[in-house]
Amino acid sequence: MKPNPISYLFVFLFFSQISGAQIINDDPEIKKMITEIKAESLENTVKKLVSFGTRHTLSDTKSKTRGIGAAQQWVKSEFDKYALQSSGRLTSVIDYFTIKADGRRIAVDSQLGNVIATLKGTDPTDNRVLIISGHLDSRVSDVMDAKSDAPGANDDGSGVAAMMELAKIMSKRAFPYTILFVAVTGEEQGLYGARHLAELAKKENWNIIAMLNNDMIGNSLSSGTNLRDNTKVRVFSEATPYLETEDEAKMRKLINRDNDSPSRLLARYSKQLLINT
Repeated sequence: MKPNPISYLFVFLFFSQISGAQIINDDPEIKKMITEIKAESLENTVKKLVSFGTRHTLSDTKSKTRGIGAAQQWVKSEFDKYALQSSGRLTSVIDYFTIKADGRRIAVDSQLGNVIATLKGTDPTDNRVLIISGHLDSRVSDVMDAKSDAPGANDDGSGVAAMMELAKIMSKRAFPYTILFVAVTGEEQGLYGARHLAELAKKENWNIIAMLNNDMIGNSLSSGTNLRDNTKVRVFSEATPYLETEDEAKMRKLINRDNDSPSRLLARYSKQLLINT
């Protein structure tokens, strides 16, 4: 079976299925990319995101120094810098869209925008797409307060920083398929940016092999288990496919493959690769 290249957080990984067995292949290029991750670079990105005061979805879009608009423009400008080392394969855009007032978390009709960098694949016959994302917006306790400072260093400056670090490192390299690096917005108001991205993918019939979303990866305390550990990242992966058909469900139960979904395979490989590095 043709190798299916996918990425997670600070790694770029491969998994293969041969004769029903999952084979883990360590790749020297993957390990080289991992060594290029710089803690100082991640920290500086988070600090820059915090400097915008608030990145609330409905905050200022006109200021060049404060609010979601300034943050979006800065992320795009960084993508444009990465493009200079990509041999013309990386392009960026702010994909604007309008959401209607919902009487709950959207007070008035508003324009939102996802910042997207596209690293075009080198193989014109390979239509696969990998998406790496984090949400750019932040909030205070009052979800409708778009003016107070909402630094969002962890939620989700950390995830956006990771996504941008990957974009910087991976844009220097060539991949046969296309990779999208996305800073979505509207997450705190109701996943609006992610929903818009999903609708776009469906409309354009993207062949998505994986989406790796990074959210609050700077957190060292698990609210669910109360475990404190700053050396690990929690990985959430789907066991039962959301769009599983009745026949697929029967087969999964027949051969006990609850833990062998593509999502679970990716999660396990992510863990093993980090352990081996």
